[in-house]
Amino acid sequence: MMNHITDNDFELFLLDNTMLEKEREEYIQTHISECAVCKANFEKLKKFYASIDANIDADEIEDIRFSEKILDKSLSVNNARLLKDHKRAVKVYDGIYEILEPVKGSLINRFVELVKFYPYRFTSSLAFVGLIITVILLFQKPEKKYINPSLAVIKDNVLTVYNEMGDILWKKGVPGMVDFRTDLPAESQIKQFGTRELLLGDLEDDGINELIIAGKHSGVEAFSSDTLYCFDPYGKLKWKFGCGSFASLESKRWKHNSWFINDYFLVNTANGKKLFVCASTNFAPTKIFELDFKTGIIKQEFYNSGGIASTTLFDVDKDGFDEIILGGINNAFSCAFVAVFNPDSVNGFSPSTEIFIPKLLQRNTALKYLLIPTTNYNKAVSLTDYNLVEQFLSSKEENTITAYVQEAPGGIPGMDMNGAVLYNFDFNWKV
Repeated sequence: MMNHITDNDFELFLLDNTMLEKEREEYIQTHISECAVCKANFEKLKKFYASIDANIDADEIEDIRFSEKILDKSLSVNNARLLKDHKRAVKVYDGIYEILEPVKGSLINRFVELVKFYPYRFTSSLAFVGLIITVILLFQKPEKKYINPSLAVIKDNVLTVYNEMGDILWKKGVPGMVDFRTDLPAESQIKQFGTRELLLGDLEDDGINELIIAGKHSGVEAFSSDTLYCFDPYGKLKWKFGCGSFASLESKRWKHNSWFINDYFLVNTANGKKLFVCASTNFAPTKIFELDFKTGIIKQEFYNSGGIASTTLFDVDKDGFDEIILGGINNAFSCAFVAVFNPDSVNGFSPSTEIFIPKLLQRNTALKYLLIPTTNYNKAVSLTDYNLVEQFLSSKEENTITAYVQEAPGGIPGMDMNGAVLYNFDFNWKV
């Protein structure tokens, strides 16, 4: 059975045979001479383009006169809209024209004619439409609805993250980590477990929370105890950064093995959002440092010759931004301490004795560093000779902050005894 030549090949053969391969051109020439149907189609196509050439080369005077007669007649009719309506206007310019049919066929027939007689125009239009659709899809921002992590829960060694609608976003096994929830007061959970396990916060100020996890320094670990891990809303790890170096002060009392993280929190400042981390070592000292969560660089750090057991944020000077308040124990003086810092300046070493920190280094940028001595109660009931700030209780209504100072952290063997003194400060730091 002989295959007929397509209209597209006839057009190329007639108008631009350079676009055909030599073998194809010769085949079409031979086929026309042998096939009556294709020969008839080819002759019709030749006449069609010949009539166009004739019209283009013809004198336009008669066409102008004819169009003026049509215009005069149409304007004299009451319902004359054809040439005035821009959607149906006939345009003639530079010899290029379009013929408007008075009676339009069906949409399918007109589509077939467009493909048949104007294949180049049809292909170009289709490609242009496809390009527009691609650009729209490419630059369309994904909908962020219901992907914001709003609650994270560790229970039975499984971490589950929920969105604002209460739907589960993702889960992850976290062996060795204690139960923790981001919808409960972190201070009470840190007091109970010794460390913070989770923090939800909008680090990049885009309205979407990231989740930060720190490892638990006990037994089997899913995450290293000296590293922070940050996850995006889909459970993908964005970054992980450590605690940096240890200040070597040539102290025989400081036997550093490795850091483990106790607490971490975000602070809003006049210079943007900052992430602070409290880290301890096997003996002393502890340190608090600002971690640049974009680069992992430690930007500032303060060493305390003893443990940092409690942190809180409070706008002490009423400038609209919180100060950082630390509490714990100063080993050099065997007593509790309270330190207050502007988050933009957290540097140096705590007051100490030379056994812990050389005298030349005993400087820091704390707004206040208070030492709280032990009381007679400690001497009566405790086997230890120190006290420590276990937690803070603050009141914005009364403009006070209370340090809960544990006086018997060691206790007496065989006796369940806890004794504390509460020190209530105003913001001139007077008791």
